[in-house]
Amino acid sequence: MELARIVTLTMLPGPAVRLRFADGVEGVADLAPLVAKGGVFATLGAGMTLQRGGRAVAWQDADGDEADMDADTLRLMVMRARAAAE
Repeated sequence: MELARIVTLTMLPGPAVRLRFADGVEGVADLAPLVAKGGVFATLGAGMTLQRGGRAVAWQDADGDEADMDADTLRLMVMRARAAAE
């Protein structure tokens, strides 16, 4: 199985992100449930950038430390959202 790689990342209100992956899959990942958990996720979505050749997105947490989330997790979030919409 090929590892997911994000090729575009667009911030949306909500907080949410629109993602397009190298394999052509695209969709929206709703980040609100994670932000509601607080902690490292409290600032999720703010200033997110692609890292590691699209294998992750990174942002600064409330303490100013870098946090990240891998592309495979985000792809799973997109696929679940697409399945729920069907």
